[in-house]
Amino acid sequence: MEFFFDLMDLMTSFLPHFWTVFLAIISLGFLIFIHELGHFYAAKRCGIKVNTFSIGFGPKIIGIQRGETEYKISMLLFGGYVQMEGENPSEQTGAPGEFASASIGNRAFVVAAGPAVNLLFGILAYSLVFATGFDRDDARLIGGLTGIPLGKEDTKEDTKEDTIQIGWVADNGPGAAGGLMPGDTLVSINGESIRHWATFEQGIGLSPNKDVELVVERDGTHQTLTVKPEAIPAGIRGDIGKIRVGIRHETVVSKVREGSIAAQAGIQPDDLIVSINGENLHSAPYFGSEVWHPSTNWVNEKYKALYKQINENRDALTLGIYRGDEKLTLEMPVEWRVIANVQEGSLAKAAGIRDGDVLLKLNGEPIIDDMTLYTQLRTMANQPIEIDLMRDGTSKTITLASETESSEIDPETVMFGLMWQTTLSGMQLAPKLAPLPEYSILAAFGKGLEASWLTFTAIGRTLQKLIGGEVSPKQLAGPIGITNITGNIFNNFGLSSFIFFVGFISINLGIINLLPIPIADGGLLLFFAVEKIRGKPMPRRAQDIVQQVTFVFLIAFFLYVSFFDGMSLIEGMRN
Repeated sequence: MEFFFDLMDLMTSFLPHFWTVFLAIISLGFLIFIHELGHFYAAKRCGIKVNTFSIGFGPKIIGIQRGETEYKISMLLFGGYVQMEGENPSEQTGAPGEFASASIGNRAFVVAAGPAVNLLFGILAYSLVFATGFDRDDARLIGGLTGIPLGKEDTKEDTKEDTIQIGWVADNGPGAAGGLMPGDTLVSINGESIRHWATFEQGIGLSPNKDVELVVERDGTHQTLTVKPEAIPAGIRGDIGKIRVGIRHETVVSKVREGSIAAQAGIQPDDLIVSINGENLHSAPYFGSEVWHPSTNWVNEKYKALYKQINENRDALTLGIYRGDEKLTLEMPVEWRVIANVQEGSLAKAAGIRDGDVLLKLNGEPIIDDMTLYTQLRTMANQPIEIDLMRDGTSKTITLASETESSEIDPETVMFGLMWQTTLSGMQLAPKLAPLPEYSILAAFGKGLEASWLTFTAIGRTLQKLIGGEVSPKQLAGPIGITNITGNIFNNFGLSSFIFFVGFISINLGIINLLPIPIADGGLLLFFAVEKIRGKPMPRRAQDIVQQVTFVFLIAFFLYVSFFDGMSLIEGMRN
C-alpha cells in the first residue's frame, strides 16, 4: 500500500512537467528523424531503392505510396527509420538497386550521411543562438557545455578573454590545504587547459578523494599544486568532489544614493573597488538576510568575516578604487541601510511592506545593521513587531502579527517572509559584468563552428576518461536522463538555451554514431574499410557474430545507464 501511495505521489508531481517532457521527447525524436532523413537522401542520390521511410516506430497510423517508397507515420513518434532494398542479408539477391550491390563509396556515403546531418544541424543550432542573441543564463549554459567564455568580466591585471581566477578560498577546505590562494589564475587541471570555470568544476567534481593536479599562475610564474577534493554524497550516482573555492569577481559600485556618505566622499557608479581597508577584494561582497541564516555555506562565512572587519572601525572605511586608468583611495564612515525584499504571499507582504522600503526601527529600537535585524527578528518571532520604515521619503509604521505561537517552530527559520539587502554608506556593490557579445550572421556561423569543435573535443576527452576509468558509466545520461535535462532546460532557462542544448545533443548523436561500434554507422564504415583493404567483404558469419555480441553488450549498457537515469529522476521528484 505504501508503494502505491509513493507511486501516486510521483505521478502527481510529474503531471505539471508533462508538457516540457513531451517537448523534450519530440525534440530528441526530431534529431533521430533528421538522422534517418540523411540516410534516405543519400540512398536516393546513389540509386538505392528505399522501400520505407517512417516517422516514428511501431504500428502504422497513416501512409502513402509514392513510387518505390512508402512514406508513413507510425505510432511511437520518437525518431524514425529508413528500410532499403537488400539491407537485410537474407533478402539480398545481387540485383541493381540493393544496398549491398552499391559501390563501397556509395554505401559509405549513405551510412555517413545520417551522422553528418546531425553534426550539421548542431552547427546551425549553435550559429542560430549566437546570431539571435542570448542572456547571461544562456551564456553560462553555453560556457558549461563548450568551454567558451561569454560575457566574461575583464580584470585590471589581465584583460585576456580566457583568464579564469580564484576568488575566495575556504580557510579549512581542500583548496586551501592544496595551496590555492585568492587571485591565482587557473591554467590547467590534470593536463587539460582551463578556458571556462565549468571545465575546472567538472574536473574537480569527477575526482572525489582523488589527487588532482592543478597548474596556476601566481606572481607571473606557473606553479603546480595537488588538491584532493572531498567526497560529497550525490545520491544514486555516487559522490562528487568539492574543494570549496569560488571564481574571482571584480566588484563595482552599481548605485550611489544621492546625498549619501559615499556620494559626499566622491564615490561614483561604475567605480571598481579593488580593496577594503587595505585588503584586496577578490570576490564581490554581499550583505543581506541570507548571510545570517544558520548554514554550513562557507561563502556566507566569508561574507560575515568581511562584514565584521568593516565594522571594526566604523569611523574610517578605506576603499581602493580604479576609475578608468586612475587609482584612488577614499575614506568615509560606515553607515548601513537595510532595504526590504519581500516574499510573495508572506506575512510581511500582507502587512504592507514593499520591496525597496528602508527599514529603520523594530519596536522602537534602531536597526543598526542587518546582523542586528536578523537577531531582533529571530528573538521576536512569537510577538507582534512594529517596523518603522521609509518609503519614497515618507515615514511609515507597520505592524507584523506573530507568525506562529507554537514553540515547536524553530525561531531561527521564522522571518515573516521578510528578506533584505544592505547598502554600505549609501552605495550598492555588485559583481562586474561585461556586456554580452553580439555577432553578425557570418561571425555567428564562425562561433558556431568553434563551439562545435569544442563540443567534439570535449566528447572525445569524456570517452577517453570513460575508457581509462576516470569517469564512471554511472555519470552518463541515456535517453531518460537526456529527456529530463532537455525539459528542465526549456522550463528553467528559455528558448535560446533549449535550442543550443538540442544542438549539443545532435552533435553528440552524430559523434556517437561515428564510433567504430559494429551496429552503429561507424561500425559499418569500419566493415567497408576492411572490405576495401581485403578486396572482398568480411565473411557474413563473422559480421553477424560481432554485431550480435555488440548488440547484447549495448543493450546491457543501455539498461545500466537507464537504471541510474530512472533512479535519479525519482530522487529529483521526491526532493
